[in-house]
Amino acid sequence: MEEREAVRQGPRTWVVVALTLTAVLAAALLFVGGLVTGVVISHDAASSAAPAPAGGAASSASPTTTAGAGDGSTSGTGSLDPCLVGSWRTVEHSESSDTPQGTVTITGLQRTLEISEDGRERVTYDPTPAEITTDEGSGTIVFDGTAVYSVSTDGGRMSFELESSEGTVTVSVEGADPQTQDLTPGTGPVSYTCSGDRFVETATGFRNVWERTSS
Repeated sequence: MEEREAVRQGPRTWVVVALTLTAVLAAALLFVGGLVTGVVISHDAASSAAPAPAGGAASSASPTTTAGAGDGSTSGTGSLDPCLVGSWRTVEHSESSDTPQGTVTITGLQRTLEISEDGRERVTYDPTPAEITTDEGSGTIVFDGTAVYSVSTDGGRMSFELESSEGTVTVSVEGADPQTQDLTPGTGPVSYTCSGDRFVETATGFRNVWERTSS
């Protein structure tokens, strides 16, 4: 009797597993569709990263910005903070966002960054797997490609205009086939600080630390 019950319940269990994996992958793919150089561009994050009243994420981060090169002052509207010019690599990264399937978090994304004096930013993703977790499970995510932006700074905020991108994003969860989609970066603004060889980007649920590799 117990054996017959196990056989009868087996298919239901597999359905639950399949639905769970589908939810994980769906959440992950919906999430990565809103990334900009690793920044979450969900509705909530975009709203928080935009100019906000005192006490918001953007307003609290802006006064702490430090230019670590050039004349030592924060750059003006539509210009580029000279501290940012040079080559950088990711040394710390984490971001999370709420989705209909639950909270999705990505950690360990590796990238290199080239910012030129004319305000052009080139992001190159290292195809090393980063970790992705949801309320339902975990897996890996691989970004492979490049994105080119026109970037400007104003009072501790960076704004981006996407010029071009190419590449893929692949999400893998144990027990399911990897899911791949085109790399489609967003263009949401971030708050930043830059001093010497350290450059930090922040937004709601997002933090990325860069280390300078050359000027």
